[in-house]
Amino acid sequence: MSADPIDLSVGRVACRYCSIIREHEPTYRVRAAVHAVKSSHPRCDLHWRFECAVCGKAKHFHGIAFCAREEKLVCLDCARETRAVWRRFWAWRYFYRIRCPWHPESHDALDRLEHDGKHPWQIRPAWRRAKRGMTRSEELPYPWVMGTVPLKSVGDARIRKGWDDVATWWISRYSPKGDVNREWVIDPVLLRWLGDVHGLRVLDAGCGVGYLSRILARRGARVDGVDVSPKLLAFAVTEEKRKPLGIRYRRGDLANLAGYSSKAFDAVVSNVVIQDIRRYRVAVREIHRVLKPGGRFLFSTTHPAFEAPVPGRWAREPIDTERIEDRRFLAVDRYFDRVGTTWGPRGLPPAISFHRPLRDYFDALTRAGLLVRRLEEPYPSKRALQAHYRIFADLTRIPLFLIIEAVKPRGST
Repeated sequence: MSADPIDLSVGRVACRYCSIIREHEPTYRVRAAVHAVKSSHPRCDLHWRFECAVCGKAKHFHGIAFCAREEKLVCLDCARETRAVWRRFWAWRYFYRIRCPWHPESHDALDRLEHDGKHPWQIRPAWRRAKRGMTRSEELPYPWVMGTVPLKSVGDARIRKGWDDVATWWISRYSPKGDVNREWVIDPVLLRWLGDVHGLRVLDAGCGVGYLSRILARRGARVDGVDVSPKLLAFAVTEEKRKPLGIRYRRGDLANLAGYSSKAFDAVVSNVVIQDIRRYRVAVREIHRVLKPGGRFLFSTTHPAFEAPVPGRWAREPIDTERIEDRRFLAVDRYFDRVGTTWGPRGLPPAISFHRPLRDYFDALTRAGLLVRRLEEPYPSKRALQAHYRIFADLTRIPLFLIIEAVKPRGST
């Protein structure tokens, strides 16, 4: 789509994206930037942010697609599926193809539509004149809200409330196979390490919505699930009532498993939970207590060397980009800090987690009498990258998760 020529010699700033395209298509006319003018990527209206008809939130133009049948825009986060299509155009090697929430079809993102002359502003001039679909907000928000708090300011009641506050959003992210990270990256390792669980008694420590409890029960395990959040646990209980699998759920803190007998379980599994536990050392001792001699403790956690907001956060340019290559590097600092962290999607109350150096977890395991047998930093498979490139491409650069198996030695009390 061409535009009227502009005179940039009188102080007007060129749209960064127009300038990039012009480098590859000499006839492309560069527009004046009217948004984010003082940023690294000043932009014209066409290359600004557009509003999703599903969630109402604004996204970078290359992270949102157009359904012509509905005459609506849909963003990456609201799509049933998003794939990276590796087809070079202008300066880019790929574009996102977004599964339509209204019809059984997929749509190319706006950057590719513009290249092909199919952008809604190209095929509907009235839309362009009215700037239809474009957000009027000048905000460039980071997608997550994160912070740190002193350890002494965080109590168990605050942790429980934090999880209850985000419970509805958390549940919405889950399928019967878990959220996208668990299904595609973490659980393939956990389930392979667990092996045949038929007839084993397994504790799902920090079971949340209970998806992993249900997977293990379907594989023949006798499963107990425990979680601190009443709202998450209520969802798990409802699912058990709807399709009974014999799972026994209990509300409780992992640092107090008094409701379970010593040496009761063949295995304890805790999936991305330990970083959310305030009294994690006590929790590890309790897990050791309820394990049978020879029993295994398998757990995953966010990787302490790279988790956000401490010690690392991606430097994005621009800040709202959805392209992985625009995440320039991970800025890592203050690794040895021991702090509470607050995190959550923008617009929701934050949940509470904790950052600790990796040595703290190994020390807790050793002091409890558990022996580490193996460790994995899971890497996305080719299938995972094909299905969810935007989500998992980061994991080809740094490990976001860590998985550890520890064993209670035979002869232990």
